[in-house]
Amino acid sequence: MVRNYQRKTQRATSDRNVRIVFTRREQIDAEKVAEVLLRVALREAGTGTQAGQAGSYLRQLLSTER
Repeated sequence: MVRNYQRKTQRATSDRNVRIVFTRREQIDAEKVAEVLLRVALREAGTGTQAGQAGSYLRQLLSTER
C-alpha cells in the first residue's frame, strides 16, 4: 500500500553529494544496496540525469494514480 507523504515540518533540503566507501566483503547486503539505490533515485527524481529519470519512473510506479 502506497501512502502519500507530506512533510509536517520545514526542513532545509539536502544538496550534498553522495559519498561511497568501498569495503571488500565475502557477501553483499542486498537489502542495504537496494535501499541506497532507491533513496538516490527518489532524491534525484525530476532532474535531467539518468538517476533523475529513474527516480521519476520509480515515483510513477509507486503512485496510486496509475
